[in-house]
Amino acid sequence: MRAFLLSVVILLVVALGAGFVLNSQFETSAERAYSTGNVRLR
Repeated sequence: MRAFLLSVVILLVVALGAGFVLNSQFETSAERAYSTGNVRLR
C-alpha cells in the first residue's frame, strides 16, 4: 500500500510539473506561430 501511495504522489508531481513546463515554456500564440512574410492573421 505504501508503494502505491508513493507512486500516486510521484505521478501527481510529474504531471503537474510537466503541465507547468508545457504551458509556460512552449505556449505560443497563433499570431506568433504562423506569422511569416506571406501570412497575416487578423
